[in-house]
Amino acid sequence: MKILMEQWRQYLDEECEDDEVESLATFAHQGQTRRGGEPYISHPKAAAGFAKQFGYDDAVVDAALLHDTLEDYKDPQEMEQMIKDVCPEALPVVKELTHDKSVEYTDYVLSLSPRAVAVKLLDMHHNAQDLQPGDKQFQKYHDALIALGGKPDGINDEHWQALTAKLEVPA
Repeated sequence: MKILMEQWRQYLDEECEDDEVESLATFAHQGQTRRGGEPYISHPKAAAGFAKQFGYDDAVVDAALLHDTLEDYKDPQEMEQMIKDVCPEALPVVKELTHDKSVEYTDYVLSLSPRAVAVKLLDMHHNAQDLQPGDKQFQKYHDALIALGGKPDGINDEHWQALTAKLEVPA
């Protein structure tokens, strides 16, 4: 029955409601701030904005908005159910992006599906805006991009060029 429902949903090409996805992401990050002091929700909104700018599909935009919710919300199982209720097609990507810290970062990035890689690279793109060579996070991102061995399938050329230029990865 579950498979039938998933197929029916795909047949209808039902999309997640943008305002509901954004509201859920805002709720999940309520009261959280980034290192610079701005509300944390600014980060997933920026990643989703880049997804739109670079022409990714709605599923990537939605997953970008929700990409940190399972890691950051107080009850990951409750958040998983909320995502399932609001935007079920984003849930597998969001779950995949929840980094098990026992797995080395580059191995984690290399294990991601094409949609999850797109969201991870959008996440990196936003986070890299303030990074400088020599920063630990700069090196971590740089090494992960090198390990990818070139632009992954499905990644927008403009996105890849901007990210590799920022992180000093040879084209």
